[in-house]
Amino acid sequence: MKFPSTNWAQIAMATLNGDSSSYQALSKLCSDYREPLVRFLCVRGHDRNTSEDMVQEFFLKLLQSRAWKRADQAHGRFRTFLLASLLHVTDHARQKAGALKRGGGIEHDSLDALAEDGIEQAEITPEIGRRFDSEWAFELIKQSLKALAAEFDSEGRSGEFDALRCFLPCADLPPSYEDLSARLGQPVPALKTKVHRLRVRFRELLRSAVARTVSAPHEVDEELAYLRSLLVGGN
Repeated sequence: MKFPSTNWAQIAMATLNGDSSSYQALSKLCSDYREPLVRFLCVRGHDRNTSEDMVQEFFLKLLQSRAWKRADQAHGRFRTFLLASLLHVTDHARQKAGALKRGGGIEHDSLDALAEDGIEQAEITPEIGRRFDSEWAFELIKQSLKALAAEFDSEGRSGEFDALRCFLPCADLPPSYEDLSARLGQPVPALKTKVHRLRVRFRELLRSAVARTVSAPHEVDEELAYLRSLLVGGN
């Protein structure tokens, strides 16, 4: 069973129906969010090791659950669903720990059990949402750069990528074309062509990465514009 890369909700539904390839795709999609989620928990006061353990346990619970049936709560964005689910689990775990200290007996071991008992997902405030979205925007850039570097490396052109990397996001101020031309021994027009192609390919990879996290193709441009605004705004 094959699905378009832009529809994570359909991939999730296929996973519930036992499609193994979709489960692998969904697992990969979750793992892409691992670092932003870990950093998010660290900001909320957990140490690094605890945050990593919490995120790992969360992913296991999520992939074993049928929470994907409630995917419409994500409003088309995978990260919104994912963050709400994480807060859902961690906030309830904190409440559970408090209840146990007071002699209570709350026992919920899964997202499904929480949902069945009417415990809704946590509401994501604009401040929390933007903070996490900023982390995710930088993670998308990092993943796209890594994928692009891997492509150059597979073609035996890693040195060329290292030289041109400065013309891509999250890099130091690039030198002038004339200076780089002299250093590399390449004509300026040829160098400009290579930089143009590099940027085009980077945008393609970034677009593809974003497409995996929304529910329909028409949402990709809107999502890219939003993530770009976060990076430009620096928050």
